[in-house]
Amino acid sequence: MGSLDDGVSASGSSLSNNVEKFLCDRLLDPSQPISERFRALFSLRNLKGPDPRNALIQATRDSSNLLAHEAAFALGQMQDTEAIPSLEAVLNDLSLHPIVRHEAAEALGAIGLESNIPLLKNSLVLDPAPEVRETCELALQRIEELKSSSSDDKSSMKETSPFLSVDPAAAAPSHSSVDKLREVLLDEERGMYERYSALFALRNHGGEEAVSAIIDSLESKSVLLKHEVAYVLGQLQNKAASAALSNTEECG
Repeated sequence: MGSLDDGVSASGSSLSNNVEKFLCDRLLDPSQPISERFRALFSLRNLKGPDPRNALIQATRDSSNLLAHEAAFALGQMQDTEAIPSLEAVLNDLSLHPIVRHEAAEALGAIGLESNIPLLKNSLVLDPAPEVRETCELALQRIEELKSSSSDDKSSMKETSPFLSVDPAAAAPSHSSVDKLREVLLDEERGMYERYSALFALRNHGGEEAVSAIIDSLESKSVLLKHEVAYVLGQLQNKAASAALSNTEECG
């Protein structure tokens, strides 16, 4: 005769499976409001296993470029190595919108395996979209930085973000001054990885001057950087950041 604990465990597992199936179905149902599909996507991002992964992989081919790009991003944040072949296929599919291919490249960098280097180098040369090529370059630099770090450093590089995100570049050292970080972020002659590092360091700093510097970088010439800046301002969730994003939408 089974114990009460066995019954509770089985019941909990069944409930978990039902919730997981509901979320997968909701994500992939084009008749659902996009807001509901995004809620399902964000929930699945926090789960492990083949069903959430496969649902997100399917979503990278969705007719909504916004949803497809977010699904690729989620796979990178999960750092699920089983998703690599599908992310490679997305990256190489030139029929997909550049924003989706960009996010697949970033996800491969977030997963961080050395075996992803040839995939990214291939698209760095062949992809016609500059934002995708820039992302491949960023991802390659991130992997090289992981590769050159000690095992302990690798772990810390993945976990230092106070926002619990896997960032496409390691934040610049925390002792860097806001003025110096601002200078680097706004310098159009600097390499993109260095500017990203300054961006994430300013985000982690989080003071008014840091937020002001991030907002000013919305005037950057780089579409890729502006895309990342908008994401970071969303992470910060303060009034100045929200106002800047609203103004950008009105001008867009």
